[in-house]
Amino acid sequence: MINLFQAMQAFVKVADAGSFAQAAAQLGVSTSVVTRHVSSLEQHLGIRLFQRTTRKVVLTEAGAQYADGCRVLLAELEEVESRATTASKEVAGDLRIVALGSFSLFRLTPLFAEYQARFPQVNLRVTLTEKRVDLLDGGFDVGIVTEHMIRSESLVVRRLINSHAVPVAAAAYLARAGHPQTPADLARHQLIAAPFDTSGPMWILRNGAAREGDGQDEQGKEDEGSESIAVDASFTVNSMIMQKQAALGAMGIALLPLEMVADELRAGTLVRVLDGYTVLNGDVAVSLVYPSREFVPRKVREFIDLAVGYFE
Repeated sequence: MINLFQAMQAFVKVADAGSFAQAAAQLGVSTSVVTRHVSSLEQHLGIRLFQRTTRKVVLTEAGAQYADGCRVLLAELEEVESRATTASKEVAGDLRIVALGSFSLFRLTPLFAEYQARFPQVNLRVTLTEKRVDLLDGGFDVGIVTEHMIRSESLVVRRLINSHAVPVAAAAYLARAGHPQTPADLARHQLIAAPFDTSGPMWILRNGAAREGDGQDEQGKEDEGSESIAVDASFTVNSMIMQKQAALGAMGIALLPLEMVADELRAGTLVRVLDGYTVLNGDVAVSLVYPSREFVPRKVREFIDLAVGYFE
């Protein structure tokens, strides 16, 4: 099958040089390769492009017209390639980011501000969500999401942080309902949770600080010495921001990332409950995801490098 692009290139080089040998030298190939390309093109078109003699090569009338058309097409293609290459090297245009909404509000604004200060020609187009997302179908360049939110398996995934979750409640709620002393006491309390908790309808707690290897084993059973508490939530919502607001509103006990409630714990508006226990299955792992390691546009690559460094 003829490679029309290569054949056109070879044909135009011969037309301009007036010689198969000179055209071959300019293209860095053998004369036989150029001859084969031109012959294939003539067979493809069903016309003779050159009148050949032992001393020179002359375009036919049809060949001259075809050469003019080829020059236009090859010039347009070169321009298209140039624009594409320039776009991949420039740090400009739109950068489409999808991010976990609850995480974004208290961690990502400084990152976005630093990136835009460095690259003011880039417009950040940020979409916040708590749902699973298909990065490719959504047309996003990069995602900062929990790993259970990723729908495509063909993405590069780079862990940014693993945020430890703690149970918290408002002092007003605890004054009314009492402080749970053991995990079993949670059965008598109002609980706040996500409607589709990826860790299952239970919290797994261990008495004492977290240790390396804590959590569930490959069969899904908790470690020896831990205790599983079924979560029959009185209030469910698919937003950690609203779960936090519900806890602040004395609606019950919520399991939230420590970084998300650190200010409220210091201020006393939220109180950590069961603080002698570690929740083994409530951590929130946030990752940077993007479609490919190859041919990444510079604006995306710069954001990836900045984000990775920002969270180290």
